[in-house]
Amino acid sequence: MKKERFSELINKGEIDGAYLLHGDEGFFMDAAIKSAQMLIPEDLSPFNLTVLREPDTEALTTACETLPLFSNKTLVVSYGLAKASDSKPLLEYLPKMSPSTVLFLCFKEKLANTSALLKYFAAADREVLFDTATAGEALRWCVKTASRQGVKLENRDAKLFIETVGTDMSNVRNELQKLIDRVGKGGTISEELIRKDVIGNIETKSFLMLDKFIGGNVNDGMRELNKLLNESREAPGQIVGFLESRFRLMLQQKLLMEQGLSPAQAAAKFEGSRFANEMAAKSASKFSRADLEQLLGRFTLIMYNKLSGEQDPAEAAEAAMLGFDWSRLKK
Repeated sequence: MKKERFSELINKGEIDGAYLLHGDEGFFMDAAIKSAQMLIPEDLSPFNLTVLREPDTEALTTACETLPLFSNKTLVVSYGLAKASDSKPLLEYLPKMSPSTVLFLCFKEKLANTSALLKYFAAADREVLFDTATAGEALRWCVKTASRQGVKLENRDAKLFIETVGTDMSNVRNELQKLIDRVGKGGTISEELIRKDVIGNIETKSFLMLDKFIGGNVNDGMRELNKLLNESREAPGQIVGFLESRFRLMLQQKLLMEQGLSPAQAAAKFEGSRFANEMAAKSASKFSRADLEQLLGRFTLIMYNKLSGEQDPAEAAEAAMLGFDWSRLKK
């Protein structure tokens, strides 16, 4: 079953029986589950809504056998199963499940074609795959979401927005909401605003990675850095370029703060994404000037050696980040 058809059934209140929800795009899956939960009046949800996480077969079937109260349906949402072997007794139970129960069996990854669960639900046309969003799906979601909040977003500008942030729907939602809040109800999200304020996909991931180092989580930071460096052939150069420009901006903001400006005032002195500038200023306040000069010097040298072909930028970036003493930053 297409996820659009599944959402249509939910919106019409026509869901019944059991469904298998799986895939890598958790954003749309969560949205569908939330829509289904909203079909149950809030004051009745304690009696007619059960959410389970990796239950065993007994716990799941017990929840499914609970009769609804002041309603004709009860909704059970199960995120996975306790173990793979639980799928066999569950499949034996499903044909006998109470007709008043609606079951969502959810997996935040795509199940293998050999999965017994997948085969069972696919044969009944009750398998819903939430695969990575396409550019078209993300674009339509952006236009609709902006419209619901009273903001105008033309298709051509939505296309530019998606080209900039990518199709990871968590990033799409966060970046779009910032623009909606910026222009306010009745406003328009323009090409100029998108080019000025939107943070690109690789930059967003790099921000999150750098935050782990600044927060003292060096091991997590190194894991994230390694993943970013291996995303594509161009990734090492992009990451090194981002970090060099970020440390340069942070140093410039640090100099302004040493003159008496607050982080917010220092951020306002620079063009480009306001959000990115504010994040950089907040981070800069945790460093000494000498620390930022040291990091900027390292990454400027890596950029030079990259252009001259004298050094592998990925290895150099890892060595530079690992070689800095992050523990001495202000908390």
